[in-house]
Amino acid sequence: MTAAAEDAGLQDEVVGLLSRLIRADTSNPPGNDAPAAGVLEQYFSQNGVETTVIGELPELPNCVARLPGEGHGPSLLMLGHLDVVPAEAGEWALPPFSGLVKDGYVWGRGALDMKNQLAAQAVALVRLARRRRAGGGALRGDLVFAATADEETGERCGARWLLEHSPDLVRTDFVINEGGMDMYEVGDRRLYSIHAGEKGYAACRITIHGRGGHGSVPLHRDNAVQGLAQVIAALARYEPMVSTDRLPVSFIDRAVADPRLRARLKDPAAVHAALRDLALVNGAAAATIEPLLGLTFSPTIVHAGGDAVNVIPSHAEVTVDCRLLPGQTADDIRREITLALSTVEESWDMEMLNFMPGSESSPQTPLRKAITATMEELVPDAEVVCGHFSGFTDSAHFRSAFPDVVAYGFCPFVVENGSAIRQRLHGVDERITVRDLAFQARFSERLASKLLG
Repeated sequence: MTAAAEDAGLQDEVVGLLSRLIRADTSNPPGNDAPAAGVLEQYFSQNGVETTVIGELPELPNCVARLPGEGHGPSLLMLGHLDVVPAEAGEWALPPFSGLVKDGYVWGRGALDMKNQLAAQAVALVRLARRRRAGGGALRGDLVFAATADEETGERCGARWLLEHSPDLVRTDFVINEGGMDMYEVGDRRLYSIHAGEKGYAACRITIHGRGGHGSVPLHRDNAVQGLAQVIAALARYEPMVSTDRLPVSFIDRAVADPRLRARLKDPAAVHAALRDLALVNGAAAATIEPLLGLTFSPTIVHAGGDAVNVIPSHAEVTVDCRLLPGQTADDIRREITLALSTVEESWDMEMLNFMPGSESSPQTPLRKAITATMEELVPDAEVVCGHFSGFTDSAHFRSAFPDVVAYGFCPFVVENGSAIRQRLHGVDERITVRDLAFQARFSERLASKLLG
């Protein structure tokens, strides 16, 4: 088979699998991942790959496939989730669960988050299994694939359940998961970032206490709603403290061309103002750097009193989404919010609703070397750095369950950059180019061969 024919075969296979996965509507809520797990189970079974479907509930199963190695090398888990966020069909140019291929794209909910990566990794494992059967040699260590349930809105039945009830099914030395999707074009280079860690999450509720009264008699002081407006404005104005060890220096050095702006971005005293200047010329880079500096606060839910418009409520509250880097604590959140609200005149108090610390893996590992080497082979103008993800993924559960595991988020693109794909994540008209999808399958196969072969 010629190289061109082999590439065409890989593309057809991964596009077909992704289309079938998209057509299996796994919107969460309500949450029914069984159809997509069935697609993968059938695909692996047809290709002679050992597969286990297991879960707490029939409608929320996990699909785990394994390609055994020779037993004298490291093991790798390719991890992803089956569920997707809901989609309003009337807002889309094409039906969101059609999996149609049009204009060089595969369309549908999950095409970027993250059925594309599941399809690419599944095809990579199957192609390696075929190669072994054809006498092409076995891998030294096991290659495992896990598609988990219930990641988007809950943790009942997916990765956490697997790690509690069947840890040996997914215990490996290395994990590669969602994340690291952005590709930045910097001059004649392409910059990629491995997510070696991710920020922690906490929610807190800030309550303003005032004096209730009749809406016809304005309260110029002690109006809880006006006090709440002060709280929200103060959080928006506040610039959390940044220390030199929090600065993403490697990314700044490679993503920002202007040397003076680079220097300001690496100065904790100047970085916030420098970010505003960077956003004017490179919004994607600014959006990546800002969450990596430390704590962030995003007011998300506001509530005050009841439904009567003629009543000034005696209290009002805002719920704040807080994200923190590995090593930062709930005490850091309390300290920074106290500083942020130091100018608020009204009485307030804060309640911590939940807390999950950040997690990270070492940036200097054989997996990092294998990713870098694979990208240099496939994309000669690529440069790879390590950073943190500002959101949450199941990698945190694996780092907690297996303290020695190395878990990274990485899913590279070569056609579309981060600015193009970011707006479609969880958005309208989610889609991926056929070329990027085929590249992700080729990358996954080459990475597993390099790390385990």
